[in-house]
Amino acid sequence: MHRINLADIPEKEARSPTGKFHSFFRNVSLALGGLPNTGTWGGGHPYDLQIRRLPPGAAVCPYHLHLAQWELFVVQRGEAIVRTPDGNFPVRAGSVFVHPPGVPHQLTNTGRSDLEVLIVADQPPLDSCYYPDSNKRSLRPPGMFFRSTAAHYFDGEDTLPPDAPAHPTAPPPVMPPVAPFPQRCVHIDDIPWDAWESPKKKYAGRCKELSIALGAKRNTPTGLGGHPFEVELSQLAPGRTGCPFHSHAAEWELFLILSGTANVRAGSGTHLLGAGDVVLHPPGEPHQIANASERDDLLFYIVADNAPVEICHYPDSDKWGFRTPRKFFRARDVDYWDAEE
Repeated sequence: MHRINLADIPEKEARSPTGKFHSFFRNVSLALGGLPNTGTWGGGHPYDLQIRRLPPGAAVCPYHLHLAQWELFVVQRGEAIVRTPDGNFPVRAGSVFVHPPGVPHQLTNTGRSDLEVLIVADQPPLDSCYYPDSNKRSLRPPGMFFRSTAAHYFDGEDTLPPDAPAHPTAPPPVMPPVAPFPQRCVHIDDIPWDAWESPKKKYAGRCKELSIALGAKRNTPTGLGGHPFEVELSQLAPGRTGCPFHSHAAEWELFLILSGTANVRAGSGTHLLGAGDVVLHPPGEPHQIANASERDDLLFYIVADNAPVEICHYPDSDKWGFRTPRKFFRARDVDYWDAEE
């Protein structure tokens, strides 16, 4: 189990020459063993999670869009303006919003105190940014910024006459329609709690599914209407357990404790966690979270990637489960050719 407390993560500063763009950040994913700008394809994590703090008047970064990356913001405290092609929109503590690829955006602190946001971003193998205000572009690998000038496909590869016709180019990709910002922004207080419990109430809790409230289709890949990660706010009453002890075949799951105390069972041990603690469970690691208090609620965020196919194993009951279709079963060994011939 990967574990860290937010207070133990050093805060780093990012500042432009004049301070127009200025923030302090704690990179939670790197503290948990992730690699910079590297997903599971390169030994990193499927998403990047960080806490950003902006002084009054400062913006996080220039107005920009990503060609591949998704970003989700949760405002923890303060107030700000989000600049988008639809206009400028105020947000405040409790606001949650998402920026899909292809949508320019910028966040600026408009309050009198520091702005703090939780940011979750996926880790696509390739990404490029465009900066409309400066007509600049960037490539994440290899990490360069540039302005482009038109060139023939064979320029530098072959001798071109002055009147060489333009090389045929493919039409631009068709981007799926993106909802305007007001439909991609909600306030946590406006999301209803979804309560659930097992038949004998051993497992019970309630949650606010932030990604679903922002328009994501549940357990659906990005190309079919889902998001590359799912974020939810969960609450367990005193003494309650969130779910049976289980492991995922493909999914990564992160818990960020906001308040209360938790018993997190992982592998062969149980760990007591408190506010600010973050744990990450990679695929194959059995885990379970329960409220360790007899009187106080446990409140925490869950961040999980959205694996296209998922299977769970429940060691205590020797059960297996498919996410889609939702089916649970116990397996018995059979020969590969059984019932085939």
